[in-house]
Amino acid sequence: MKKLSTLLTIAIIATIGCDKLMKDETILVDDPELQAFSEGLNTDVGLSKKSINALNDALNRHGKDGKHRRDPGFLWKVSAEMQGKLSNEEKEKLFGWMDDNNVPYLYGGGMDAKARGGPGGDRGGMDLRSVFAVLDEAQRESLKSIMDSYKSQMEEVMKKAKDGTIDREAAKAELEALEATMRAEIEALLTDEQRQKLEDMRADMKQKMEEMRQVAHDAMVSALEMTSDQESGLEIINNESGEAQKALIEKAKAEDMSREDLKDALKQLIADRNSKIEALFSERQIEIIKIYTALGMQYSKHCGDKRGDKDDKTGGSR
Repeated sequence: MKKLSTLLTIAIIATIGCDKLMKDETILVDDPELQAFSEGLNTDVGLSKKSINALNDALNRHGKDGKHRRDPGFLWKVSAEMQGKLSNEEKEKLFGWMDDNNVPYLYGGGMDAKARGGPGGDRGGMDLRSVFAVLDEAQRESLKSIMDSYKSQMEEVMKKAKDGTIDREAAKAELEALEATMRAEIEALLTDEQRQKLEDMRADMKQKMEEMRQVAHDAMVSALEMTSDQESGLEIINNESGEAQKALIEKAKAEDMSREDLKDALKQLIADRNSKIEALFSERQIEIIKIYTALGMQYSKHCGDKRGDKDDKTGGSR
């Protein structure tokens, strides 16, 4: 009987094939965050088991080490692999929503506000989480009192702006004045030693952010096999788009542009930038860019900052 069972097993494998038996098993991602990303993507878009296995295999290899040490360019590596493994129908599903909603290419690749930011963003502002980390218990209580006081004052200004007691420009001026005073009071809490510690922390974080940006850039260049002309061309496109966006915002303020008109104008800027990028790269490269953009959006949706992670954060952005 045992011999017969063994022969039957061999016959089944010979008939069906080892590859098919392996494909029937879903590969799981060995990381809770990336597993949520994979499952969320499959729920939103719907992929074949073969494609899910390919995605999970790529995530296991390129996304290891956990969210705080994850290679910032891992999605580029995953996207380059998936470009050759997704079916045309699956690509259409991924790209359809992007096209319908005029999504900017390279979302999460250094073009969105988060990726350009860092502690306090590019404005060099005060990172309150870092400040909180260097304070002693008494100073933290003082900081909390300051924050509560100014929160109430700012809410009062916004309430007056909402009910029309003051106009938008006056409200903006009052809020900026309150913020400046609040920061001055917080600054006064710090000792010279604490100020130096904060400066060291900012310098260290800035260096780490630059290193992360370089790793992500190098991963993009490698995934797309970019030429030097394409690198410089993309930089020009991004700079021109950034300047056009700044000019539009200034125009909107000066002319009191309606929200709908501003929204339409921003959509046109995104469409123009996407068209320039499509002209710069090959069809294969654009597919990788679009897969990366779609995966970046899905990653932000399913693995982005959650309220439950709030207390775990100590400053900076992804």
